[in-house]
Amino acid sequence: MKIPMIWLNDFVQVDDISPEQLAEKLVNVGFEVEEIIYTGSNIERVVTGKILDIQKHIDADRLSVCMVDVGAEITTIVTAATNIRVGNVVPVALDGAVLPTGKTIHTGDLRGVTSYGMFCSGAELKIDGSVIEGAEVDGILILPPETPIGQDIKTVLGLDDYVLDVSVTANRPDCQSVYGIAREVGAVLGRKVKQPNLKYKTVETSTRIPSVTIVNGQLCTRYEGRLVTDVKIETSPKWMRDRLRLAGIRPINNLVDITNFVLLEIGQPLHAFDLRFVDGDICVRTALPDEKIVALDGNEYKLQDTMLVIADDKKPLAIAGVMGGEYSGIMPDTTTVFLEAARFDRGSIRTTSRTLGLRSDSSARYEKGVDWFSVDMGRERALSLISQLKAGKITTSKSSAGIAAPAAKTIQTTATEISGLLGIEVKTQQVVKILKALCFDVVISGETLTVVVPGFRTDVENYTDLAEEVIRYYGYDNIQSTFMATARPTVGGYGDKQENVEALKDLLCGYGAYEIMTYGFINRKQVDMLLLPQDSPLRAMIEIKNPLSEEYAVMRTQLAGSMLKVVYNNTNRKNESFRLFEIARTFRPQSLPLTELPNERLTLSIALTGADEGFYALKEIVGDILHKFGVCYTMDYSKQSWLHPGISADILTDDTIIGSFGKVHPKVMEAFGIHIDTYMAEIDLETFIGTRIATKIYQPLPKFPAVNRDLAVLIDDAVPVGHMIEAIRNAAGCLCEQVELFDIYKGAQIDADKKSVAFSLAFRAKDRTLNDAEVQTVMNAIVQSLENAFGAQLRM
Repeated sequence: MKIPMIWLNDFVQVDDISPEQLAEKLVNVGFEVEEIIYTGSNIERVVTGKILDIQKHIDADRLSVCMVDVGAEITTIVTAATNIRVGNVVPVALDGAVLPTGKTIHTGDLRGVTSYGMFCSGAELKIDGSVIEGAEVDGILILPPETPIGQDIKTVLGLDDYVLDVSVTANRPDCQSVYGIAREVGAVLGRKVKQPNLKYKTVETSTRIPSVTIVNGQLCTRYEGRLVTDVKIETSPKWMRDRLRLAGIRPINNLVDITNFVLLEIGQPLHAFDLRFVDGDICVRTALPDEKIVALDGNEYKLQDTMLVIADDKKPLAIAGVMGGEYSGIMPDTTTVFLEAARFDRGSIRTTSRTLGLRSDSSARYEKGVDWFSVDMGRERALSLISQLKAGKITTSKSSAGIAAPAAKTIQTTATEISGLLGIEVKTQQVVKILKALCFDVVISGETLTVVVPGFRTDVENYTDLAEEVIRYYGYDNIQSTFMATARPTVGGYGDKQENVEALKDLLCGYGAYEIMTYGFINRKQVDMLLLPQDSPLRAMIEIKNPLSEEYAVMRTQLAGSMLKVVYNNTNRKNESFRLFEIARTFRPQSLPLTELPNERLTLSIALTGADEGFYALKEIVGDILHKFGVCYTMDYSKQSWLHPGISADILTDDTIIGSFGKVHPKVMEAFGIHIDTYMAEIDLETFIGTRIATKIYQPLPKFPAVNRDLAVLIDDAVPVGHMIEAIRNAAGCLCEQVELFDIYKGAQIDADKKSVAFSLAFRAKDRTLNDAEVQTVMNAIVQSLENAFGAQLRM
């Protein structure tokens, strides 16, 4: 919200305080001043000068030599301008002057005559007709003859003001106006705040004013109209144009400028309808099926039946609170106006504005909420300005609908209750003084304070809100940091789970992987792209009630889809070799619709992409992770839908799948638009990430040698090697120190449904050297176990 200091000064004296000081005080009471803008910062050493004499240049037909009084001296200016005359007052850029165009002016010699500056046009000063009449003329800007000589052009044109860009929090819609900020400034400076002028005279008229009907009282609680006749469309006075321009609004004409002026000054959006284009009466209703409207921006909009419109008996006149229709605006020949002041539901206006992609100053204001106080004051202020500018005659005709403003809220509290919440003592008189300065009515009865909340403070509900108002102005720096009575210091630091997550990140970064972060919201189509079966529990996703778009419509139950989107974004931009990982939560509802909080699972997703990557590279990373956290696991063929059925594996602990990894299924890669082989892993970390990593225990090197044996067996092709290794370890007992697969053979001399699997075994006893008989006994037990479990045959 841009607040010109000159406009603020209309309500509370601020001309004796610097913008920096005022900004600091606003910050201290909870407002963020994003910027202090000096409007004349790009104009230097440009003054007003009166032309005393004009002579033709002796060596240049198109140049004139002018003697100019600039106040402090009479100087010479050489110019090619043709629209100047003796006696004209013009802007003069002196030696060293800086113009908004970025140009610096210096004294120079023009065909033997020294020019000590130059005359300026409106274009060179970057101003238009809203600043001063004649600024858009092709030539030198001619100022009014009564303009003082030698004055800084910024002062003359009103370009030397300061503007505060104030960020107002969403809970304070009452401060989305100059007058609203003025109330806060008055309180913080302890100065009286002037009321806006609301006086005007009315006349009788025979012109019929349209009656008003509200169909949906929830979307429009109040709608009022006033009739203005004998309208004269003219240029607004300079003081109004200056204030609008400083606030970022382009002046148009007196009536349109008044509605914009009131919007910025009071915070109440208004709309002026040309009565010629209103057929019959006014109806505030939702749009009809397939109803369309051409707005003031010239575009046609198809309306939905939830959108609020202002309509007459034949057509929609305006999109309520957003923008008027094509023929609802003010035209040069407008003579009679129906002035609207209304209170619309902010949620409805926000939804309509976003759905149509149409935003205006009015919709931005309605979206933050308009209070009952602003409707009345905004209407009356606009009528007062129309009367003041003689822009029309205010008639006694009125038309309104809706409910009456609710009674003022009353809160009973005590200074002790407020002090108890703040943790410091604030005297009763201090509390009363602060609240009264903020326009609250306060009645003291013993220790009880009966506080009447002003109509514009819709954010104040109970004594806690009053406490917030008190501390804002009493000073946050008066709050002292103390321990609670039952508090005791605790030692900070990461817990086991947090430390383990950091250790996991370090491990993955050591493998050359980059961490990514993605949204927890996904497109519901993602589960189809991942080929998830229809009965998969991962399809049970929590829907977002008001999603930003379909891309963020549900909460994810897996990380694979989000990871594949990132892989696509990188490969699509020719980054074709990388390693990525993400540690994030998935959200799995225990029932739908939700009756309790979902099960949030911390999950790890890894992706490897590139010509040098493969299944075993990913397996090494997965194995290292599980080993680091002491996870006892086995592996089996994976049936995960998004993984290749022949190049993937599930990770199991106690027969429970905690993760899967492998090559991404070709159909899934096609669905996500990925053209490079990608390998992915997804592991549920909740099963082990919270357990403290076991301390490493070192022991002396073995005193006795190991005995190595090789074992080759013929077995069915479908038997997993992992199951065979587990059977070998169980059969060998504590004597088996190492089992390592070193060969798998399928081909000639072996049946098509068989494979030859060869292992290297190492045996060792802690207290002796094993002899051949002991080792052979263990080998026989291993062979027998493999034969019983899998039908294996020993290869000789």
